[in-house]
Amino acid sequence: MTSLARGASALCAVFAAFGALPAAAGSRDAVVAVSGLDATPPAPVASAHRDTGHDWPKYCGNLEMTGVAPNERDISPATAPGLRQAWRFVVGSAIGSSPTVVARRVYIGDWSGTEWAFDAATGAVLATAHLGTTYVSYCNPDHLGITSAAAASGGVLYLAGGDDAFYALDARDLSILWRTSLGDNSQLGGYYGWCSPAVAAGRVFQGVSSNCDVPFVIGRLDALDPASGAVLTSTELSPADQFNQGAGIWTSPAVDLAAGKIFATTGSAYHYEDGLSFSLVRFSIDGLGVEDHWKLSPEDYALATDADWGSSPTLFSDSAGTPLVGAGQKNGYYYAFRRADLAAGPLWKTAIAVPGPCPQCAQGTLSTAAFDGTRLYVGGGATAGFAAMGSVRALDPGTGAVIWSAPLGGPVIAPISYANGVVFAAGGKSAYALDAGTGTILWHADFGSALFGGIAISHGRIFFGDTTGHLYAYEVPPPSD
Repeated sequence: MTSLARGASALCAVFAAFGALPAAAGSRDAVVAVSGLDATPPAPVASAHRDTGHDWPKYCGNLEMTGVAPNERDISPATAPGLRQAWRFVVGSAIGSSPTVVARRVYIGDWSGTEWAFDAATGAVLATAHLGTTYVSYCNPDHLGITSAAAASGGVLYLAGGDDAFYALDARDLSILWRTSLGDNSQLGGYYGWCSPAVAAGRVFQGVSSNCDVPFVIGRLDALDPASGAVLTSTELSPADQFNQGAGIWTSPAVDLAAGKIFATTGSAYHYEDGLSFSLVRFSIDGLGVEDHWKLSPEDYALATDADWGSSPTLFSDSAGTPLVGAGQKNGYYYAFRRADLAAGPLWKTAIAVPGPCPQCAQGTLSTAAFDGTRLYVGGGATAGFAAMGSVRALDPGTGAVIWSAPLGGPVIAPISYANGVVFAAGGKSAYALDAGTGTILWHADFGSALFGGIAISHGRIFFGDTTGHLYAYEVPPPSD
């Protein structure tokens, strides 16, 4: 990942093509007013006995990164065609992060460095916090705020800020509980916090990578103390040598809590041979020791320039219950492995998109897959001989065979989400709801700019942001309507 269209910069390059709109006032059905923000007291956090089964508490919904809202019943193939806008809000800067929804609050960050808390029902602003920005003149874009999606646990939000630090925020009012610097985000330092964290086994796990690979930083997985922010354990993935660095974790880790394992995909480096670059890696959850990995073969590496892993791992299983893990590549393939033996190589790989370093040009796949217990849903860019600029495919998890393909109007870069027989995807400037059984488009809505942060699902509503700084809430109408 080195330039405008490579690696983590591929994601930020997408946003660079779109301007940010200023915040605007309006009705609840159109745009919620910004005025009076300071006068809005933070709502109390619900009791410990509240219903947590409808929360979307982290990136891709859960530790396994399956993208599933397991208790959603209001949304279904029958009701999804009636999705309608409940509210929208203009934050005033590009949104590159995925929403987190907990206790009927929506949390999201933008590229001004502001983390927001909204009432999920009305769109009213409950709190804000400024978590810094990073400026590097030779990166594109040169100014970044928050891309990391918050992980909520025990009334606390954990996320990477727009600066050099990782933060813990009080979920009630977004006050900063602690901050820990994870790198040097200056022009010479190279660090930026792309990754979204996982909270498990009494620790917060966060990957470390570079901004736009100039310079590369040493790829790393950190385990932080959730109470203090102290880094308890850290594992580096490339040599501590200025000429041999990289292997950053700019995607987000998946956690197999029962087995005590963490899976992460790594990015590029100065050289193919450098450390665990271009790899899928398994760590022990205790101690973060590297137990197993698979690096792209030279043949697969040659399929695309800058062939680092663009998607986060998804944990799933085949019909026999075999624990598997899969991820998408910028070389256009989706790969699946036995979790217990990554070094043996992929069980299967399926072509999803044409290879290339430019996801916004419909090359490769950066989209993290969803798994509903039966099928794997994978998004990506254009396919050779396929007129559409993007698609979602349903795959057999045991073989990788394509069950159905749904052509979409733009490349799918955001993760796929799933609820009660409905697959949600963002393709280009449009959001889609697809029938999980057939791939039929049940609903779609078009917007003025690209969607890259993922679609969160909670209580019959979906939430997502766009690159002109709009946060949207769509709902299925109640039965009385």
